[in-house]
Amino acid sequence: MKELIPRERFIRTLRHEPVDRVSVLYRMKHEAKEKIARIYGIEKTGTGLGHDPSLELRLGNDAIIYQIGINAEFSHRPIAIGETWYNHFGVGYGKSGLEGRTHEEELEFKKTQEFWGPAKVVPENFPKSHPIKSHEELKAMKWPNPDDRRLLDPIKALCDKYKKDYFIIVDLSSTLIEAAYAHIVGTQNFFLMTADEPELIEGVLDGLTEYYTALGINAIKEGADMIRMGDDVGAQQSMMLSPKMWRKLAKPRLKHMFDSFRKENPDIFIKFHSCGDYSPILPDIVELGANLSGLMQPTGGLKDKANIKAQFGKDIALCGGFDVQNTLPRGQVEDVRRGVLECFQTLAPGGGYIFSPSHYIMADVPIQNIFAMFEAQKDFGTYGKWPLV
Repeated sequence: MKELIPRERFIRTLRHEPVDRVSVLYRMKHEAKEKIARIYGIEKTGTGLGHDPSLELRLGNDAIIYQIGINAEFSHRPIAIGETWYNHFGVGYGKSGLEGRTHEEELEFKKTQEFWGPAKVVPENFPKSHPIKSHEELKAMKWPNPDDRRLLDPIKALCDKYKKDYFIIVDLSSTLIEAAYAHIVGTQNFFLMTADEPELIEGVLDGLTEYYTALGINAIKEGADMIRMGDDVGAQQSMMLSPKMWRKLAKPRLKHMFDSFRKENPDIFIKFHSCGDYSPILPDIVELGANLSGLMQPTGGLKDKANIKAQFGKDIALCGGFDVQNTLPRGQVEDVRRGVLECFQTLAPGGGYIFSPSHYIMADVPIQNIFAMFEAQKDFGTYGKWPLV
């Protein structure tokens, strides 16, 4: 087969049509992105709302992801130790339980990015205050404006510049459950209130549904090819809430959103995202009509990639599957190559597979492992050549 342009390759993958090679989709946190970009002499390394795709396209990405959901700012934003930053939902963010670094320690940390080895673990930003903890606060809540041009103008700019050659994904995650538990209500509050104050949780989810439906429709109007939505509802060995509860709280709202997006554009593609083990609801995701799975993090019921491919591979395109918890950050180069090969052997036959690490490439991944992954993906990912004969 002749070489396809990235956009055509990605679309054909989603449609389970023949392609020349496995589609690729890399994402990385800014520390890893800066470390990799330095090798290529690329200075544009923005992430989140400031995302610049120059490096990802250099690495072979067939699609560009632009993130405008609730995660888009806080997780990529520099927040000083002791500082609280509030987003447009009114959620306050600070550093995690890790102590963080002083200015002098930050300078020392940056030096570690220049060596061929793992960077130090980075203290992450996390929600620390939540705007809704009562019915009164729910009634007083002013949901963000889905017509905010600060979020929408960059989508149009990306489409104008890249859509001829690349597939454009707009990321609305975390959309419902995670947006509620991690950000709007607070995790402990959320899971207690699903039993004690279910009307409050339903009200929060209704507000999120209304906002994200309107925001997603606006993103489609700006030219998005795919809407990425969903929540982290999977833990290491099971879901964080029961499938029955997910079907009550999330599924009908997701159906409303899917239907609304396809009413705006019948050809829009939709990706459902979750970290961890969400295998119990994979049949529901297929039933809803999602075109692409989450990142297939190899935990719990998602460990058996061959079985997942056999059960669902004809109904939904699969993405990810490459271990970022152990193999990529802690394995040897040979382990990384074997892990990439396993992904191709189990998930790529017959098409409908996009190679991706099962989460962001993080700061603590050794540069040699990153490049071992890049090279293995090139070595093993061509159809008509072993192992994809």
